[in-house]
Amino acid sequence: MNNKHTGLINNENENENKSFLRTLIENNVTRRLIPKGLSWFGCMGGLSLVAFLIQVSTGIFLMFHFVPNERGALDSIHNVTHNVPYGWLLQRLHAIGPNIMVGMVISHMLRILFKGIYKHPRELHWVSGACLLILTLLIYYTGSMLSVGNVKAHSGIHLTYIYAIHVAGIPLIMGLFMGMHFFMVRTTGICEQL
Repeated sequence: MNNKHTGLINNENENENKSFLRTLIENNVTRRLIPKGLSWFGCMGGLSLVAFLIQVSTGIFLMFHFVPNERGALDSIHNVTHNVPYGWLLQRLHAIGPNIMVGMVISHMLRILFKGIYKHPRELHWVSGACLLILTLLIYYTGSMLSVGNVKAHSGIHLTYIYAIHVAGIPLIMGLFMGMHFFMVRTTGICEQL
């Protein structure tokens, strides 16, 4: 009898968890209305987030193979592109993705500027967005210093420091600013309260 009673309690807890998760998703994702007149340029902030997530996922894959020192860097890049299954594809995505991401972030910022969306009560959105643009350019620069053509050019600079800044320092700071940015967008909305 205790086993039946325990099984019923476990089923009730699972149903409560599923209903809580379902309610959370419905209230925050599926039942949200899309603002009228939202164009592709209006989606550049979200598309920038998608580009960032692609960079993070391909970067995590490359972290397992990249050796951040002068002797091993070129060999590890060569190994990923020629010996690891689909490594060439992920390496190319990680190399081309920042160009697309920078373009999306800049177009997002230009849209906000020209539409005047940065005005009250969204001034802090603009400040956090500008910080994210600067961080995006910094991570782009540090990543370019770790690329095949630039490893030998920057051999005087310790690649381990650049690598640590590129994979840990800047992404953590970007994550904090993104969290603040999304919280503010959630609070005051894009153009009107969501």
